[in-house]
Amino acid sequence: MRAVPVDDTVMDLAVERLTFGPDALARREGQIVFVPLAAPGDDVRARITKRERGYLRAELLDVVRAGPDRIAPPCPAFGRCGGCQWQHVALPAQRRAKEAIVAEQLARLGGLRDVDVRPIVAAPDGFAHRARVTLVAEGRRLGYQRARSHVLEEVAGCPIARPAVERHFDVARRLVERLRTAPTRVTIAEAPGGVVLVVALAAAPSPPDVAAAETLLAAHATVRGAVLAHGTDRVIVGDPTVRVELEPGLAIEAPADVFAQVNPAANRLLVETVLRLGDFAAGAAVLDLYCGAGNFALPLARRGVRVHGVERDPLAVDAAGANAARLGLDARFTAATVADALARERDPVDGVVLDPPRAGAADAIDALVARGPRRIVYVSCDPATLARDLARLARHGHAVRVVQPVDVFPQTFHVETVTLIELT
Repeated sequence: MRAVPVDDTVMDLAVERLTFGPDALARREGQIVFVPLAAPGDDVRARITKRERGYLRAELLDVVRAGPDRIAPPCPAFGRCGGCQWQHVALPAQRRAKEAIVAEQLARLGGLRDVDVRPIVAAPDGFAHRARVTLVAEGRRLGYQRARSHVLEEVAGCPIARPAVERHFDVARRLVERLRTAPTRVTIAEAPGGVVLVVALAAAPSPPDVAAAETLLAAHATVRGAVLAHGTDRVIVGDPTVRVELEPGLAIEAPADVFAQVNPAANRLLVETVLRLGDFAAGAAVLDLYCGAGNFALPLARRGVRVHGVERDPLAVDAAGANAARLGLDARFTAATVADALARERDPVDGVVLDPPRAGAADAIDALVARGPRRIVYVSCDPATLARDLARLARHGHAVRVVQPVDVFPQTFHVETVTLIELT
């Protein structure tokens, strides 16, 4: 049903809980109302903005009485910027909400009730944790898009960015101002000794663009490198390498435009959790699907597991292979889509690690179970698609044993999970 704008009806609401999305949930005469920027336990005054099938959307007008978990958000752009949704909620309450959201999504969307959802694990820092941020470019302006909008909110800094990254917001603006080709996005990624700038352009990088990047690097020693890219057209200036520690004594190095988890401390928790739940023995044959630059494959190989990583991004596969060679680890990597790789190779495997994008692994489930893994460790950044994929695996005789939420994205509704699945 198409959303229908309604009149300016104002109502008083008692806010119940946070939801999987940018809103909190309240009820009006039994009908669900979603209200952004509200906190659990708040009494609020809100105006109806849209009526949809089975629920209403409203905008927050006033907090009549603050709930026990409401705090003052530190970012001056919070409420306009769409990057964070929960800065107004105390961190322990955010994490309790994420545990509940994971259990609720698995039950409602996957029919998976009585699942062992463990208490969330998290690094201590709720701010200054992101080692990379991506800013939207509009003309020569940089910022984040507003919630449910393409309107740009310019920002001077970002409290969830690590200090080295935040210190380079103005430098990124200077590069944008000097480029001949229009930029669409700029990523600032922490690197040894400074940062790397990755600029997505509206067209192939031109010689004046490259000259602008070279001039910037010459003027700013802490900008270690820059990548100018449009599709497969990619020009590197300086050193584009970032370094991500996976566990003590093990780090991967990769170009800054290869995917890596944004929160280094939380990523170490992810790696630790995958190793613990997988419990793969030395000599076991394990597929690491959507493997990136080897985030899980290399720690597994370090323990003697025979790992075959599959990743569609050839830059990531090159980085994974180079890391394995540099570290003296026995792991092989294939550049292919997961569906194609599973269709080509049919040898049995002992276990699987998969870390798909937000859309999940629906295109790979049937081919995956045909390989007969006894144990699957599924790393997910979206509990809704996780629920769908787990329900499908259940139809193939795989049972969910443990779901471990990990708070990789404080101040937002996003939550990472690591799920252990076993063939029954």
